[in-house]
Amino acid sequence: MTQKLSSANRNCLFFALFVSLCSVDIHAQDSGYIADRILVPLRSGAGNEYRILNRGLPTGTQLKILGRSEDGNWLEVETPGGSQGWVPSQHVQSQLPAATRVEKLEEEMATLRRQLSEAQSRLTDSQSAANAAGGEVGALQAQLRNTQQELAEVQRISAAAIDLDAMNSELTATLESERNTAELLRLENIRLQERIESIQMLDGALAVLLGVIIAFVAPRMIPRRRRNDGWS
Repeated sequence: MTQKLSSANRNCLFFALFVSLCSVDIHAQDSGYIADRILVPLRSGAGNEYRILNRGLPTGTQLKILGRSEDGNWLEVETPGGSQGWVPSQHVQSQLPAATRVEKLEEEMATLRRQLSEAQSRLTDSQSAANAAGGEVGALQAQLRNTQQELAEVQRISAAAIDLDAMNSELTATLESERNTAELLRLENIRLQERIESIQMLDGALAVLLGVIIAFVAPRMIPRRRRNDGWS
């Protein structure tokens, strides 16, 4: 019986030491994570008798540690959503749980595999297009190298971007001015064309009027021949 009690005491001592070490480690950190595959309730105080504020803090939930109870068994925390309460310290660890890290790594691996597959597909399409292009591949590669060199030069002298923007603005203003001038010239051309048409119509009217005048006046200007009355 004494041996069993001694063994139980040793287990309790080891457990208390483990909790104490975990508490010291967690207290030294700015944040902690919910360990194990469980849903840890968030309580209003440091004890199971306090009201439950949130029944489900899942594994891997990052918590901001605000303090701990005197016995070190409870931690005052703040959730990412801003809720504050107490959770058992045995369910909180300073490192992201291995299961969560594995899940994140698996998600990242799946993403990388998908990106690799897409890249391989694009590479296959590019190779097919390159084979179909034939002699254009070399020219395209040379153009690509030149473009990369130009890009590197532009990046090196990125301060010149301001001058380029100013030049672009100036060219845009000049283009707009030229457009306005062209529009004015077009309108002026339309007005001149209308004036020419009006003058031509006026000339036609004057010509008709002159013809009418000549038709009426010319006969009057020609002397009439006297009639032979037989008395000569």
